[in-house]
Amino acid sequence: MFKIWDPTNFRRTLGGLCLILAPILFSVVEISDPVGQNGTAAQQLADAARNHDLMLADIFIGIASAILFLPAVYALLQITRRRGVVLGHVAAILIVVGVGLAHLALAGLQLMLWAMAGPGIDRQAMVAFLEKTMQNPAALPLVLGHDLFAPGLILFGIAVWRSGFGYRWAGPAIAVGVLLDIVGGTVGIPDPYISILSDGIFATALAAIGLTVLLTSDAEWAETGAASPAAERAVAA
Repeated sequence: MFKIWDPTNFRRTLGGLCLILAPILFSVVEISDPVGQNGTAAQQLADAARNHDLMLADIFIGIASAILFLPAVYALLQITRRRGVVLGHVAAILIVVGVGLAHLALAGLQLMLWAMAGPGIDRQAMVAFLEKTMQNPAALPLVLGHDLFAPGLILFGIAVWRSGFGYRWAGPAIAVGVLLDIVGGTVGIPDPYISILSDGIFATALAAIGLTVLLTSDAEWAETGAASPAAERAVAA
């Protein structure tokens, strides 16, 4: 039962729900993203203009996903309290920095792009501005945020597997899902297909961990971060 006045219950329930919701929202944004990140400034503005309403919805869903990833990270740290501690903390740092740069800060730039693609805006002037902005090295940290977020998820997958918490396949599945996205992008598999496959795997894995967290008793969660007998029985089933 959700007891908001009990801090242990509140942290556990919030962490479990965020582990389920954050990757689902993240996957929705990745799969439905209407603006290609690798196109020219003119292409990005044209895509944003054609999908103006969808782009705005995607931006705010992405912001919500980034916010929910933070409590999810703290829940994963609790899970890895006994084993996988070092990997878990390194992963937490990478994910938090990646979320801040690639998801929250970049969302501000996406909102700017959305506004620049609105009706009545001088498209030529906006293209020239974007081209100069895209060549500015000051924006490099925002792009590198993705390169921190992905290895952070892989390390967390390994740490969760080492911890022995919940479903034994969930930790490796997180790593496999992220690796598929990296490899698929490298070999040139079309974005929608690789995103559906990779995001489906890693979101399912994180949701399975979140479900086990919700089934864990407050006493077990506060003491060791281990799954309660009821949660272990549900996993075994």
